[in-house]
Amino acid sequence: MRPSVTLLVASRYFRTRRRETGNASSILSVAGIAVGVMTLTVVLAVMNGFQLGFIENIVEISSYHLQVQRDARAAVAEPGADRPDPSFIARIRGLPFVKAVVPFVERQALVEGPFQRPRACQLRAVPPELFAVDPVQASMLSMREGSFELAGPDSCVVGAELAAVTGVRVGDSISLTSFAAGTDGRPVPRRAAFRVTGVFRTGYWDFDIGLVFISLASADRVFGFGVPLPRTYGVKIANRFLDGGALREIGQIVSAQGYTVESWRTYNRSFFDALFMEKLMMMVLVGLIFIVVGFNVFHSLRRSVHEKMEEIAVLKAVGIPPGRIQAIFVLEGLLIGLAGALTGMLAGLAIAVNINGVFAVVEAVVNGVLAAARSLASLFAQGGGQESFSIFSPAYFYLSQVPSRVFPQEAFFVCFFAVLACTGAAWAAARAVSRFRPAEVLRYE
Repeated sequence: MRPSVTLLVASRYFRTRRRETGNASSILSVAGIAVGVMTLTVVLAVMNGFQLGFIENIVEISSYHLQVQRDARAAVAEPGADRPDPSFIARIRGLPFVKAVVPFVERQALVEGPFQRPRACQLRAVPPELFAVDPVQASMLSMREGSFELAGPDSCVVGAELAAVTGVRVGDSISLTSFAAGTDGRPVPRRAAFRVTGVFRTGYWDFDIGLVFISLASADRVFGFGVPLPRTYGVKIANRFLDGGALREIGQIVSAQGYTVESWRTYNRSFFDALFMEKLMMMVLVGLIFIVVGFNVFHSLRRSVHEKMEEIAVLKAVGIPPGRIQAIFVLEGLLIGLAGALTGMLAGLAIAVNINGVFAVVEAVVNGVLAAARSLASLFAQGGGQESFSIFSPAYFYLSQVPSRVFPQEAFFVCFFAVLACTGAAWAAARAVSRFRPAEVLRYE
């Protein structure tokens, strides 16, 4: 039998109605695969959106792609050599894969506003021209009020949530308290007033509630007693996933200056690992749908094999090998998997790309039903107004819209696993073909 004939018979069996159930088994199998692929595609897209949003905020704003900082052992051996030779930074900026080099100083501080409720914050001193040096970070810091203006000696920019809890707006004054190294080397508390010139929002709660920007000159003046504080240099490269080669090349430059370089992978490693495990477990749990559908395909094709005993016996009697007959049912399972996987992938991609529109439609339908129910109830009793329904209400979730990111390789993997589950189930069901004996089946025909 030629492969084209095998495919013809398999497609015929796929379309042919069963004796008792019609096409219900094939339709249910295809629908089950489609629902599984669609669900897993949408779930992965939304999880990718949330996770990449968190990761990009951390990498682009906080940890950078690489960090160059003074080696602790070198700092003890040479306490006065806190700042490198300017050519040292120029060599790093001149590397072809380096997009930006940003000097900064970080320390913990207490911030007080008009509400007189001190809150802990992360104080970050950066160059006033940060947005020009690092355009990616500029795009991540969405200014809600004012501008990112740090040229003044007492200027600062605060997160939106921090501004809300401290009661400050653009033009108001806040107090920042932190420890500085005194002339005798002991920590000394330093307190200074700063004027808010801008309020930003990143969409990442930890930054919006606990990040304050000031200029490097202000940090040197207030916390360094006029002496430049030791800088850490954040390096942005063209592709953060190619950080291995950048580490080696930059490491050769900085080692001679008594500095070390670390990758973004070493920062917040436990957080990144937790996100990976969350995504992996979600894939496993949702992937159980394919196992259930695989059992459905197995029993459906096994029943089909027994219903077609006479046809299988005739094929065997004319000399067709059992392996070729098994291939007919395996191809039928493959067709079920392909039909379900393609349908589910198209539906999943359509929903994932327009996830916020889908939620808006669902919310509109639910709110319409609730409005009708309230109107009907008002005819019999006086009732108060109620809030509208929202799936991701800002009162409970810190987001304005649901992020969604689709990776082609993940969509292909989901489809491949769905087709593999159906094909494997069909192969297991078709093994019964080898047990049929034409003489016994056709004895009374």
